[in-house]
Amino acid sequence: MATLSSAGIGSNLPIDNMISQLMAVESRPLQQLNTKEANVQAQISALGQVKGALSSFQSATKTLQDSSKFNAIQATSSSEDNVKVSGSNTAGTGSFLLRVNQLAQSQKLATTAFASTTTAIGGGTLTFSFGTTAGASFALNPEKVPQTVSIPAGSSLSGIRDAVNKANIGVTASIVNDGTGNRLVYTTATGTKSTLKVESSDASLSAFTNDPAGTMLTEVQSAKDAIFELDGMTITKQSNTVSDAVDGLTFTLVKPHAATDSAAKIDVSRSSSGISKAIQDFVKSYNELEKTLSDVSNVDTSATPAKGQQRSAPPLAGDASIRAIRNQIRTAFSAVQNVDGAFTRPAEIGLAFDKDGKLALNTTKLQDAIDKSPDDVLKLFGSVGTPTDGNIKFSAATGNTQTGNYAINLTAVQNGTMLGASVLGSSIVVTAPASFSVKINGDSTASLTLPAATYTPATLASKLQEVINADSTLTTKGDKVTVSVDSSGKLLLSSTKTGTSSTVEVIGGLDSVTTDVGSVSLFSTGTGVAGSDKVSGTIGGYSALADGNKLTGASGTPVEGLSVTVNGGTIGDRGTVEFSKGFAFALDGVLNSLLASKTGMIDAKTDGLNTTVKRIGEQRDRMNDRLTKTEARYRKQFNALDATVSQMQSTGNYLTQQLAALTKSS
Repeated sequence: MATLSSAGIGSNLPIDNMISQLMAVESRPLQQLNTKEANVQAQISALGQVKGALSSFQSATKTLQDSSKFNAIQATSSSEDNVKVSGSNTAGTGSFLLRVNQLAQSQKLATTAFASTTTAIGGGTLTFSFGTTAGASFALNPEKVPQTVSIPAGSSLSGIRDAVNKANIGVTASIVNDGTGNRLVYTTATGTKSTLKVESSDASLSAFTNDPAGTMLTEVQSAKDAIFELDGMTITKQSNTVSDAVDGLTFTLVKPHAATDSAAKIDVSRSSSGISKAIQDFVKSYNELEKTLSDVSNVDTSATPAKGQQRSAPPLAGDASIRAIRNQIRTAFSAVQNVDGAFTRPAEIGLAFDKDGKLALNTTKLQDAIDKSPDDVLKLFGSVGTPTDGNIKFSAATGNTQTGNYAINLTAVQNGTMLGASVLGSSIVVTAPASFSVKINGDSTASLTLPAATYTPATLASKLQEVINADSTLTTKGDKVTVSVDSSGKLLLSSTKTGTSSTVEVIGGLDSVTTDVGSVSLFSTGTGVAGSDKVSGTIGGYSALADGNKLTGASGTPVEGLSVTVNGGTIGDRGTVEFSKGFAFALDGVLNSLLASKTGMIDAKTDGLNTTVKRIGEQRDRMNDRLTKTEARYRKQFNALDATVSQMQSTGNYLTQQLAALTKSS
């Protein structure tokens, strides 16, 4: 019997339709698998939304760890026409009265008139020295090294101007035509210590030189210092921008006060705008997180499902991980922070949850806390490091840094230093000039003199620094020192150079200075401690990693991540740094745990769901293989049935025909 080309043709049975209906029944478990996979994929997507919201919330939390948000200083001047003021985080709060008496002014020197700006004049070098001019006397400023400018041969007036300006030495040159001809005008930095002595290496450039003891250029504007009164104390500075009068404040002198003007009132206060905005952003970010958690897990009980249908539910409805996230975050909010401050929990400064689970901020309560105790608000949220040594500054910390009071011991500093021999009293009366000499960075000075006078420790340090830095040998080599008063009350001599070649040595003369109470040893004769390429030492007795002038606590220790910057001083014990961290660090730790790669709750659950998806895929593959075989079996069986029915129909037709023929013949 020939093979049938289509099921049911031989028997006229609807075999394809019958097989299709049978396979639809057989495929119901596959459809259930597809539905299950879609649900799992929806959960994975929802967890991705939760992770993104947690990451955004963590960024807002980290912002609260930044102490600069809490320490922002607001400085104002009542008369910005006369003086403007700005403040850094190191400034103290308070008020000052400031009167501007005189603005700093540059010296301007003009050459004789030249008929042309393009005619060749000459070439060689011009050496510019900076200092103080008094009549025919010129005293070199030790803080400014003389500068040499090369003038190409055959240079014109314009060429000389361009060469000076290109050298960028702190002098600008310009050409002014005053009606009689073209004059080259030198303009210096402001202040009387920046007046010019100009020397030339070639006679062709003699018209461009200036020597107070000989031939001088025409002074078209004299140099002046800035003079102002701060709370009645007269202060003289070289610039109209003054950043070293009051710690943390920068004054910009604009215009002298008239005799009838009142002094400008300078008010310095802490600005609450930075911390207020940071906390408000933090509240907004948390509420966005809470909305995400609700969207993926809360069933809308107010919605009425269609008849015969169940109420729709979000992907993570009833999921324990969502409850765990909320619980861990809220536990951090309620935990007491041991930060040695007036506030121990966020609720005490106005942060609390409302009945809907949203975070709310009582701005009045927050402002009251900032006004009354800004440092304690900082302690509650961020990290605070307080070194006892003024030359050591707290830089940073991490979530792994533990609260504590840690001793700092330095075994190397970048600058060569030498600590004084005696603790100084409040007044030092030097009754006879003291001759002395020092060696800085290997360069010895001439015999120097400390004048007889009455000093405080600070003024004595300032005078020694001035005398040493005025030495011509050091000036030529670019060597400079700072002299300060150490926290112990002794003088500290430091080279401003850094590295292993930074050295200081007292050759003699400072170990026996004559005073009204007898001989006093300011510095022992001998060599100090050489500088190093980077600082080294310990924090809290634990090893610290060095990077330039920065020390950072090593990993695995209680001071891990605690970083301090060493701005001066010598080796040895350098006091302590008291460190505390507050709520923002504790909450950040919780978020780190939740978001940790692989081990965090989100990743762990996502990995589990991805494993489920993989298993569903494997089940589907096996089921598809089984369905393929089942369909093939059905088709084989129905094809056999089709053939049997067709054969029986043929036999029946044959018998019918035979019976009909017999009947007809009879």
